[in-house]
Amino acid sequence: MSPTPFNHNSSREPNFTSIFPINVHIRRATTLLSVTTALSMASLSVSAEDTNLVEVDSKTSSQPSTTTSPATSTLPSVTLEPIVVTSNPLSPQINEMATASSVISGEELNSQVNSTLGDALANEVGVSTDSFGQGASRPIIRGQSAPRVQVMQNGLSVQDASQISPDHQVSVPILGAKQVEIIKGTSALMYGGGAIGGVVNIVNDIIPSQPSEKNLSGKAALIGQQATDGYLGYAELNGNIGENWLWSGQYQRTDKGNIQAPHWDTDEIDNSWYTQDNGSIGLSYVTDLGYIGASYQRQTSEYGLPFHVHNQCAPASSQSNELVCQDDHDHDHSHDHGEAPYVDLTSDVYQLYAEQKVPMIGVDSIKTKLSYTDYRHDEFDEGAVGTTFANKALNAQIQATHATHRVGSLGFMKGVVGIDYTNSKFSAVGLEGYLPETERNQVGLFFIERLAPDYFGADIQNTDEPLSQSETSAHAGHDHSHSGLATDSDESLSTANILRKQGKSPWYIEFGGRQDFQDISDTENNVDKIHAGISVSLEGGKYLTPNTQLSARVSHSERLPSPQELFSAGAHLATNTWERGNGQLDEESTNGVELTLRYDNGDNFDGSISAFYNDSKNYIYAKTQDIITEGESAGFRLVDYAQSDAKHYGGEIQTRYHLNDYISIGSFADISLITLEDNSLIRKYAPRLVAPRVGGDITSQFGQFDLILSGYRRFEQDRIADFETNTPSYNMIDAKVVYHSASEHDYTAFIEANNILNELAYNHASYLVDKVPKPERSFNAGITYRF
Repeated sequence: MSPTPFNHNSSREPNFTSIFPINVHIRRATTLLSVTTALSMASLSVSAEDTNLVEVDSKTSSQPSTTTSPATSTLPSVTLEPIVVTSNPLSPQINEMATASSVISGEELNSQVNSTLGDALANEVGVSTDSFGQGASRPIIRGQSAPRVQVMQNGLSVQDASQISPDHQVSVPILGAKQVEIIKGTSALMYGGGAIGGVVNIVNDIIPSQPSEKNLSGKAALIGQQATDGYLGYAELNGNIGENWLWSGQYQRTDKGNIQAPHWDTDEIDNSWYTQDNGSIGLSYVTDLGYIGASYQRQTSEYGLPFHVHNQCAPASSQSNELVCQDDHDHDHSHDHGEAPYVDLTSDVYQLYAEQKVPMIGVDSIKTKLSYTDYRHDEFDEGAVGTTFANKALNAQIQATHATHRVGSLGFMKGVVGIDYTNSKFSAVGLEGYLPETERNQVGLFFIERLAPDYFGADIQNTDEPLSQSETSAHAGHDHSHSGLATDSDESLSTANILRKQGKSPWYIEFGGRQDFQDISDTENNVDKIHAGISVSLEGGKYLTPNTQLSARVSHSERLPSPQELFSAGAHLATNTWERGNGQLDEESTNGVELTLRYDNGDNFDGSISAFYNDSKNYIYAKTQDIITEGESAGFRLVDYAQSDAKHYGGEIQTRYHLNDYISIGSFADISLITLEDNSLIRKYAPRLVAPRVGGDITSQFGQFDLILSGYRRFEQDRIADFETNTPSYNMIDAKVVYHSASEHDYTAFIEANNILNELAYNHASYLVDKVPKPERSFNAGITYRF
């Protein structure tokens, strides 16, 4: 059947009668209270600034210079160096990795309005989201999403139901995280070939591992959003019991109403509301030789499914590629108020971490992590539970880091060896029980080694310590000529000597391998599938000059089929599909290469450019076989999980130019394409590809204020798969003002405007591309207080 046209029936002409609605209810009152509080606190602190401001002499300070990130509005974050990537067991700095990576700090996460993972990261370079309303959004890295993108919490896989469907929430809290690490591409060996698209690692300190200088500390945050009449709240408290016992507690609350969309045929997107409560506690015993600790985390969420239809469509037979629909005049396909479908989710996570430093000669440390997850969500339909999804999972990981040793005249080598284990029992019972009950056992063995001529390339001293306040914020102007990089006065020195003075190695080589074993059982039908995969990676970097670094990576990765790809059989109403798994799927293998060039002149300009190319064999994808084009079931698809050879390629560019110590201009662009070599396809592109994007920002820093004007253009997506239609381009412009206190009261306040142009914007990567656009123009504000 022919593809259905893009639905523009919901569009209407702009209404500029009023930007600020007159009706104020509870949620909007919270938003306005947040705005008022932020303005009032900023005003009080400015008055106090005359007597309490401490001048920061950047020319004599040993701390690195800082730049404020526009990431929390629309642009990729610009974070401080050194930033340590904890998801790599050797803890390299972010500029010591061949794979393009980024780190978002906790402070940046606390100054944005998104509380689901995909939406919170969507403005990073090379990252997008497959948003499904407000309650669920998964990250897309270079055009790849789950199950090719692994989501981790402190290095362990997050166990929920988000891997099998975009309408299932990633059940991990965002606010309160110490940092979020994004590792792009196939180099994350310690997470298996399944992480062929990349890794997102949410790092928090709910299990304290470092002694604290304060007996009691904490922070609280409140953020309001106009476009959903919603708010986010967060509180954290940390303390000591004696010299060795440390405890931590965190709580997060989100309450958002329906999305208000611009130029839409209704004032808001029905049933797009979202609420969440997340609390966690942790206790640990810490000594100079290591620590042991445990935590408990509980998340409860409820969120509406904005598009959910009933139909009587199914394949004509088990082998047919054509859908047949039966008339059902007795069934009411509309949902009255109170009967709209929604998800009620509960997740309980128990974790145990331990580290022993120098347990024996030749071993620096042994780390053990254990996690048990009891996950369940009910999908209510017309007031009753329609389907229950459950996942009971056990994760375990042990890794040992060997001591640094000299390798002849080449330099020093440091490495890690480890094993991880996952047992997952998953079930989907009810109306949408399109997956049988399955049990998955997976074991992975891995090693990673890093060679450098100096000990700086994989330096582990103090790498686990968070950046201090002075390292993360210095808002009295910024001197970019004293960052430790080469200047004209260094011309008499060799590149190697200059780098050694800066604590950097002239070059490094990192290599590793991984062996995965997987056993998946369909316990309902007594079907057992066993797969194994090998992944290897080699990367290296070299400074061509003190200011220019070239790095490269080559890899071979094998991804094992997921339970959904193997055993799906039935209607999945949330995505409006009938899914059929394929029990004959083979391992998916990918050979990849990536090049990254970084430049920083140490004065007023820095930038990077990355390009990648992956050649996949037996690439697994959801192939649309048929689609209903008319009637109340219009848009319903028949989807088979199929395999084809594929090419995946693209790149990213980032630059920043400092006009002076106070004003800088940034720019970025990203693109990712996946083409399939399936001769039965008319169009050769993979489904739901993210469109290319180009953007920039102007960031100014005066005293304690940051002012950011940022924006990007998402181009029309005309590289589409069969049965898809083009998605229009749009422009997104944001503005933001951030105030950093200079008084004894340590707080940060912000006010921002999102989607200033009030554009109607669609996300081509979403299953709800023409059903749920991005929110309308929104004025948001928030404040974070630390003590």
